[in-house]
Order: sequence, then structure tokens, then C-alpha cells
Amino acid sequence: MKKRVTGVMLRLLGSSLLMLGLTLTWPAPEAKANYLNDIYNGIQSFSELPGEVSKLQESYRKTAEELQQTKEDLGEAVDELGQTKEQLTDSLQQMQTYQSQNAALQEQNRQLSQVVDELKNDRTARENYFNRIKVTVISGIALLLGYFLLIRVLRFTMRYRSRRSDRLR
Repeated sequence: MKKRVTGVMLRLLGSSLLMLGLTLTWPAPEAKANYLNDIYNGIQSFSELPGEVSKLQESYRKTAEELQQTKEDLGEAVDELGQTKEQLTDSLQQMQTYQSQNAALQEQNRQLSQVVDELKNDRTARENYFNRIKVTVISGIALLLGYFLLIRVLRFTMRYRSRRSDRLR
């Protein structure tokens, strides 16, 4: 068991030495000891801060103005949308009114068509009735004329025969 522990310790020691050797062979970063230069750069950065702050304030002001303009535009768009909605509602009501009026007019039109058809049928029936009466009257007159004509022709033929028979005797 001691052999195992010493073997492990040897390996650990070897690995540590190898790591130490590798770190020493790598170049170390250069150290800079310019404190004055760092202070100068800090002061310069600090002196540029008010300009950057004013730029940020200007940018903030512009963004706030743009936001306000966008809010106004959005308010106008909402107002226009409300007006459009009202107009659509009015148009919808008008359309419903027109549809109800159209339905009423169609019903009136149907009733008027029925009345017109009935009047046409009555007129046709009346014309047929007058035509029958006319035919009946004309037929009656023709029969009377025919009767009188037939009687005249029979009388004439009877007189003619009777004169003839009187001559023969």
C-alpha cells in the first residue's frame, strides 16, 4: 500500500514540475508603469463625459419628442378609427334599412303583379265574353236574315209554281 502511495506521489510531483516548467518558459506580459499617462487618460475621459452626457441628453430629448409625436399620431389614428367605426355602423344601419325597405318593396311589387295579373285575366275574360255575345248576336241576326230570306225564296218558288201550274191547267 505504501508503494502505491509513493507511486501516486511521484506522479503528482512530476506533473507539478512539468507544469511549473511550462509556465516559466512562456513569456510574461509586459508591465506598464505609466501612472501619469493613466491619470491623463482618465482626466481626458472625465472631461469628455459632459459632451457625451449632453449628446445623450439631446438624444433623449429627440427620442422623447419622437415618442410624443408617435403618441399624437396614434391618438389621431385612434380618433380616425373611431370615426370610421361610427361611419361603418351608420352604413350598416342604412344598409339594414335599405334591405328592409327593399323587402317591403318586393312584397308590394309581388302584390301589384298579382293585381295586374288578375286585371289581365278579368280583361281577357271580359273580352271573351263580349266576343261570345258578338258571335251570338251576329249568329242570331244571320239566322233571322236567313229565315226571312228562306221564307221569301219559298214564297217566290211557291208563287212561281202555282202560276205555272195555273197555266198548265
